[in-house]
Amino acid sequence: MQLGLGCVNLGTVSGGQGWRADVRLVETAIDQGIRILDTADAYGNGGSERVVGQAIRGRRDEVVVATKGGYVFRERSRAEVTARRIVKTTRDRVRSSGPTDGDGAAVGAGSYAAHDFSTTAMRSALDASLRRLGTDHVDVYQLHGPDEVMPDLIADLRGLVIAGKVRRLGVGCESIAAAAAWSEVAGVDVVQMPLGVLDPDAVETARAAARRGVEVWARGVFAGGVLTAARRDPAYVQRDPKGPLINQLQALADERGIDLFALALGFARSIPEVSTVLLGMSRPEHIQRNLALAAAPELAPDVLAELHVILDGWTPGAA
Repeated sequence: MQLGLGCVNLGTVSGGQGWRADVRLVETAIDQGIRILDTADAYGNGGSERVVGQAIRGRRDEVVVATKGGYVFRERSRAEVTARRIVKTTRDRVRSSGPTDGDGAAVGAGSYAAHDFSTTAMRSALDASLRRLGTDHVDVYQLHGPDEVMPDLIADLRGLVIAGKVRRLGVGCESIAAAAAWSEVAGVDVVQMPLGVLDPDAVETARAAARRGVEVWARGVFAGGVLTAARRDPAYVQRDPKGPLINQLQALADERGIDLFALALGFARSIPEVSTVLLGMSRPEHIQRNLALAAAPELAPDVLAELHVILDGWTPGAA
């Protein structure tokens, strides 16, 4: 298993660090051995791709660049993002923001209003992504959160592979059901899917995909900020539908003297069918934390066995 950098918060207004800090963050991740960079054209309305493009300048061959297309959005310039950051910073001085997390939850996903997965739109979106990334190809080009399965589109996009603009095709899935369906489509090389201790039912989907020769990338390993929120505000757990499961996991972690995040990543690491775990890292401390967790010994067999007892006893959708 390898770690990938989820770039959803980079080049965005909500990221808050600024352009140079975001670029340095990606450079640091590469320096520390992270080789997979996962972005999308809609992240920061093009801003995330521009950050990645600047960071990989002169070292393109060191990294695997994955991006996504399919959402309709208006591209923002660096100047516009900077101006919006100033406004946001001023506003945040008078009201506190909610919990944040570095595990790749889609920032501003609710503002993504429309898709256009026509072949023409996808080809045009890829060309725009290549321009922002400053490269002549992407290693993995993914459909971004499609609501339906479109085998003909994958067949049409194979021409991009032949042309050398794309090395492999993939799908960034928003649900386990979507990942299961897309992994059966001929021509899909990579499926990105939610998979973590709060989504244990995703494991069989990952295994089935791998049996078909589809590479599995896991996201949401830290539950998109839910674990962070639960740690910061214990009352949050009582409001979350999976609160009882979170409580059980925290109790196991406490009993065994394991950090809850180490338990969560350890679960993902224990699934051999998962080739890559994508973790959002919008601060230098996120990089250090995640690399340390990945370098730690794997979960002891008895801890893993106890974890599976908890997860096997959990009914999806239970409150």
